[in-house]
Amino acid sequence: MATSHAHQVSGQGLVMSFFDELKRRNVFRVGFAYAVVGWLVVQVADLALESFGAPGWVMKTLIFFVLIGFVLSLFIAWAYELTPDGIKRAEDVDPNQSVTHATGRKLDRLVIVVLLMAVGLLVFERFWTRPQTAPPISEVQTAEEAAEPALQQDIAATGTDDEAQPASEEPSVAVLPFVNMSSDPEQEYFSDGISEEILNVLTRIPNLKVAARTSSFQFKGKNLDIADIGRQLQVNHLLEGSVRKAGNTLRITAQLIETDSGFHLWSETFDRTPEDVFAIQDEIAAAIAKQLRTLFTDEIDNSSTAIDMRAYELYLKGRGLVARRREAALFEGIDVLKSSIEIEPGYAPAMATLAKAYAVLPWFSNRIPAGEAREQAREWAGKALESDSENVEALAVLAIVYSEIDLDFSGALELLEKAVSLNPGSVEANNFLGDLLSRTGDLPNALKYESRAAELDPLAPVHLTDLANVYVLLGEYDMVIQLANRALSLDPAFSHGYQHLADIYFILDDVEQLSRVVQKAESTQVDYQDLIGGLQLALEFAKGNLTQAEASLNERVGLARTNQITASFVAFEAAQFGYFDKAGELLLKAYREKDGTWIFPIWIRGPEQAPESASWQEFWRQPGVKELADLRRRNGFDMNAPTFGSGAKP
Repeated sequence: MATSHAHQVSGQGLVMSFFDELKRRNVFRVGFAYAVVGWLVVQVADLALESFGAPGWVMKTLIFFVLIGFVLSLFIAWAYELTPDGIKRAEDVDPNQSVTHATGRKLDRLVIVVLLMAVGLLVFERFWTRPQTAPPISEVQTAEEAAEPALQQDIAATGTDDEAQPASEEPSVAVLPFVNMSSDPEQEYFSDGISEEILNVLTRIPNLKVAARTSSFQFKGKNLDIADIGRQLQVNHLLEGSVRKAGNTLRITAQLIETDSGFHLWSETFDRTPEDVFAIQDEIAAAIAKQLRTLFTDEIDNSSTAIDMRAYELYLKGRGLVARRREAALFEGIDVLKSSIEIEPGYAPAMATLAKAYAVLPWFSNRIPAGEAREQAREWAGKALESDSENVEALAVLAIVYSEIDLDFSGALELLEKAVSLNPGSVEANNFLGDLLSRTGDLPNALKYESRAAELDPLAPVHLTDLANVYVLLGEYDMVIQLANRALSLDPAFSHGYQHLADIYFILDDVEQLSRVVQKAESTQVDYQDLIGGLQLALEFAKGNLTQAEASLNERVGLARTNQITASFVAFEAAQFGYFDKAGELLLKAYREKDGTWIFPIWIRGPEQAPESASWQEFWRQPGVKELADLRRRNGFDMNAPTFGSGAKP
């Protein structure tokens, strides 16, 4: 027993002696100093290699050699000693003449210096490197900040005090456009597309509000304070990043920032091949969901499927073109999306976006008859749903076809309700559902969904004017003026903004303001030139120049009869000025040609408006049209449209 105890004491003594020898030879100090220096080298290398676009294996190789060096440094510290006469083997140095204590103090000072350098690097990375690794944030003026509103100052002053509200407490995020750091500027749409795809994945996360693409992409290419962006987009988090694509190497950097504090909650760099881009999108979305403490990653629909990269790139480019909502861009987008589908015939997102392009085309162009465009939308939406029965975009597009060609309003409502239930954060689903409800006279619910769309996409002019549509029907004209001016401050060429202002000033018998709207529209290259003739016509009627006004209306009716301008739009004008025979004739033409753009009910509401007009009454007896009038009555909709001077000035 005594012998066993003696062996135990002897073993403990050996361990303590070995530990003391490690301390004497500065092995611990060398290890700690090497770890700090190695970490600093890796951090500096990461910044430098990313700037030069080095492939991912370079960084991995550097880390490997740093780890090998750590082991070697410990061995050298144990086996060798630095003396005034140079480096000697430790066993050859007399312990009484050793200077390891002095070497230890030098190592302590080295560690302190390196730690200070590390703190400096962290500060530099936190405050100065973010614009280099993330997209610049563009400066977008609010209506209140604009030095010169889209219309004259006194017009805008009627109501542009709709300052962006602060973000609510619910988790919310905006995905800013990732900056293209590739040498090829043609890859810009690819980096934008990565941002959009991440955004689309995030919208499927329950309880997370995601700002729409149209609004978040307003901040591309310019600088603005993060807190201001959060206030304008009404979100409390921003995701930003960069994309570098060189050959078969893809590097994506992303970081999540809290808008009120500017604090970086999460950042990550992904080095993959382009074929892994779909998995990266899901990884980023899952990481953000965890950071925001929403329902966790197993709640996310990680259903991305790898497809041919060329087809994917064409899809991203086509989607960006369709989002511009301009005639030339829409037609180019259609061609690009068809090229994508030729490569990847079963790719549902490309087919759904192509369907949307055809569905919205009649609102921005008359180069293709509305009925023909909507039938193309039906075909491509159907193909998308065959590939993916829960594609929200395809469901929403098909609802437009149901309502504006088939006049099947219950079927359209069912599709849109399904789309919203599948993705409550879908701007298209909320917007199109609000549109349908306003057309069928269900104004309280229309206001709910149009408001939601405008909240999700607060810097998109189209959602502001679609919300204004509901306020027109509610008779809240001051709100219409505010929203229209806000839309024009965001896009001075947006034709719907001028149309809304002209309609309201016509109703209010405010000829002076109406004249200014027309003058501003004439001096601006608006996105839909047919609008100008209609605005000029309204001004002639408002001024009482009836002979000139009737001649202009007859000319426009003739152009509509020969399909040079859209029949539905001229029908709006004829009904607005009380020429119901002409309006009925053009509406019957539109009905036969399956052009349902007449359905919006500011001027065209029901048969009660002109009981003595034969053509007007004939139109309202048509199948589907009659049911629409009945549906509006059941919803308590006022079937009498406003007339010139019938409104009270706000």
